[in-house]
Amino acid sequence: MKRKLLALSIAALSGTAVAGTVTTAGDDLIIGSKGDLSIATKEGDFSFAIDGRMMWDADYFDGVHHNASSNADPGSNAFESELRRARLAFKGTVYSDWHYKFQYTFNADSGGKNQLEDAYIKYTGWDIADITVGKYKFPFGLEELVSSKHISTIERSAMVEFVRAGRSQQNIQLSKGSKNYSWAFGLYEGAADENGSELYNLAGRVTFAPIVADDQVVHLGAAVFKSDIDDSVPVNTSFTQRLSVHTADKIALTSNLNANDHIQYGLEAAWMHGPFSLQSEYVSSSWEDDTNEVEYSGYYVQGTWTLTGESRSYKGMSGIFDKISPKGANGAVELVAKFEQGEIDDDRTGAIENGFDNITVGVNWYVNKNVRLSANYITTSLDEDDANGEDKGNAFSTRLQLIW
Repeated sequence: MKRKLLALSIAALSGTAVAGTVTTAGDDLIIGSKGDLSIATKEGDFSFAIDGRMMWDADYFDGVHHNASSNADPGSNAFESELRRARLAFKGTVYSDWHYKFQYTFNADSGGKNQLEDAYIKYTGWDIADITVGKYKFPFGLEELVSSKHISTIERSAMVEFVRAGRSQQNIQLSKGSKNYSWAFGLYEGAADENGSELYNLAGRVTFAPIVADDQVVHLGAAVFKSDIDDSVPVNTSFTQRLSVHTADKIALTSNLNANDHIQYGLEAAWMHGPFSLQSEYVSSSWEDDTNEVEYSGYYVQGTWTLTGESRSYKGMSGIFDKISPKGANGAVELVAKFEQGEIDDDRTGAIENGFDNITVGVNWYVNKNVRLSANYITTSLDEDDANGEDKGNAFSTRLQLIW
């Protein structure tokens, strides 16, 4: 009797193991499952992938970084934590030349909201240019265009956050790139005129990399962004900064301006050699009304050193640096240092108001290709006291990041 039960059990288990098969109606499929999920035909004509990110931050800060919304005295210490980002994206290819991406953010912090980040269709079947329609980042700035998953510091530079062009709902862009160059120009939905009709901003960026090798890259770039604003419907522009600490309150560098003209431009340069890299950007953003001009300008210089020997990857097609992929079982360790300076030149006061210096030093531990731990120490000084009566501040920020 026992032998019969054993035989039946083995037969049942064997039947379960071979009960089903996976077939396709078309080409053979390749399924990626190393930390992400992707499905593609063998020739790559069709593909679908799911990716996402979660970032948990904790910040301890004082001085100009002090959270003024709390009941503590100005200049006292404060501790804040947040789910900085929680995003899910779907992307893929249809009939080789049609590409799409849909990315959504889920109420990432206490003051945030659910919002659509990207939703676009891109056609790459023309030799002269690719065309992209939908919602996506404007082509402006090196650090801004690098994904938040792969920037070297926890937050982007304060000056980059100030002039970021961002996204709009309705965009159309022509672009092209190769191993050594990239360019992108387009029209992007902006403010409306007095009749409610849409106005479109113009943005463009070009990059050139005279040297691109596995262990060395030299990168140069320039970008411009011009807003189309109806004189009868000025745009109320605020000049505020968090100074690289996202949980801290923003600091007003000068009062708001009802602007009817805006232009900004940026220059960028980077060098990577083995585990070392240097990166720098300069930006200038000018806002005007009928009689006054407020100009913001700033720059940063950043250096990184991967102690475990890995190099930053580079995407020549889009002119950006990308992820660090750990080679060893213990992951990769990267040191980073950044100095940045920004200032406001306000015609209404005839003086530079609240310029700032920021110094950031930090370390990143890439545990594996999907998990990263980061710690940054930030020290800030203002040319003039902020609203709390402080002109200096310090912050210690940490992040746990999971991507797939």
